Amino acid sequence: MRARREGDEMRTRLGLLVAAALAAASCTAEAPAGPPFRTDTSVRLLMANMVDPAADLVWDAVGTVLDETGETRWEPETEEEWLQVRLGAMAIAESANLLMMDGRARDQGQWITLSQGMSDAAMQAFAAAEAEDADLVFDLGETVYNSCNACHGLYWVDDTDRGRAVMPGN
Repeated sequence: MRARREGDEMRTRLGLLVAAALAAASCTAEAPAGPPFRTDTSVRLLMANMVDPAADLVWDAVGTVLDETGETRWEPETEEEWLQVRLGAMAIAESANLLMMDGRARDQGQWITLSQGMSDAAMQAFAAAEAEDADLVFDLGETVYNSCNACHGLYWVDDTDRGRAVMPGN
């Protein structure tokens, strides 16, 4: 019995020694470096050349025009047309992640919250496109728009280049 107790104590001491050594080693080790993300593309370029064209794929997919000739309604009909809507929605959602990266995020509060809201709205539109529900895509277009507009209301500086591709250096 005594030998068994001494063996248990020895294992306990050895375990504590190993745990202490591992804890000490982890305190001195540097955290592993993450992937070499490049964030030298400005938010302005990202918006003009990725987010805005992607949003147009969602916003222009479904609509109705009433004029003197009557009502004209359009919506995606082919797999290729639905693919374009999904592409636009996914590009918006993933662009939100790009906007939250160090080097682009304007702050860690409202900017992050609004970017997450944009991603959530875009993923809802993506799900509607996956279901090929044109009415829901139309309705969620407003949700996506409102998520964009909420951010623009706080962070948009100049409307000059809105809606056109901006070249690097501009």
